[in-house]
Amino acid sequence: MQPKKMARRWSALTPADVQMLADKTPPSKYSVGGFTDGDYMPEFVTDLIGREFELVFDDGLAFNYRFTDLHETVWSVVGYESHIDYCDVVRGGDNVYFINHYCGGSVPPESHQIVVDLDNGLVTACVAKLCNPDNAREVYHDFHFGLVRGYRDPGYRHDYTEDMVGKAIYWVYNIGGFDVKHIYTCPTHYTVCGMLSGDAYWTASNPADYIKIRDGLYIFSFLEERQSGSQGFFLMDLYKLHDVGCFFGVNLEGIECYTVGAKGTWSTMYTLPGNREKDVFDWEK
Repeated sequence: MQPKKMARRWSALTPADVQMLADKTPPSKYSVGGFTDGDYMPEFVTDLIGREFELVFDDGLAFNYRFTDLHETVWSVVGYESHIDYCDVVRGGDNVYFINHYCGGSVPPESHQIVVDLDNGLVTACVAKLCNPDNAREVYHDFHFGLVRGYRDPGYRHDYTEDMVGKAIYWVYNIGGFDVKHIYTCPTHYTVCGMLSGDAYWTASNPADYIKIRDGLYIFSFLEERQSGSQGFFLMDLYKLHDVGCFFGVNLEGIECYTVGAKGTWSTMYTLPGNREKDVFDWEK
């Protein structure tokens, strides 16, 4: 029997709707949901508590971050007033940290996803905002590459890559939960195949970014264009086939800005919904 094709629709929202939903959503709600209780959810770490970093980007942007508690950061754009926000910090590799937080009170609603490599003093920041001019509920973002002040410049930066193009991975957030397969289609897009309840699936292609942090460690981020509008951002360890990351977006209950983790299995570009055992591939052979 052919799997059922799933129809997916979302409500239209105005910029005022999105801002109202964001302003009414407290951290206790926007930081949970989705797969935050999944079997591969990363452990929040205390490694950065008491530490302060100035993140200086090559395009002139600069952030200051001080971590004061497990889920609290005091941060600012250098030269401007400081903000205190809820944040998550997880380890994404040896001495590499993923920082995720919503910017409380921001207009339009804004979140930051930051990957800091404390071995090499390198940093990549994604500044993501709701209220894309084309559709208010869609996220748009910019990436910034730079250094942690005080580290010696290694002479290179994290950068866009085509290493992932032509590969595919099944990701599992909950054991026994739905399958989601990412096909890294081309340097600017990816394709997702999702399977729910074993007999219903959807497939969609969306804009994507691929950034190399170090050998085997990559940022993969996508925007659900003309769909829910959400951003997915993941730091993928391809040696361990484990990722940490987050989703940022809005629904009729409020905004979402929560941290997740998943376990991966190499796959093929070809997809057989409901027949995962016939759709695996060992890229290391």
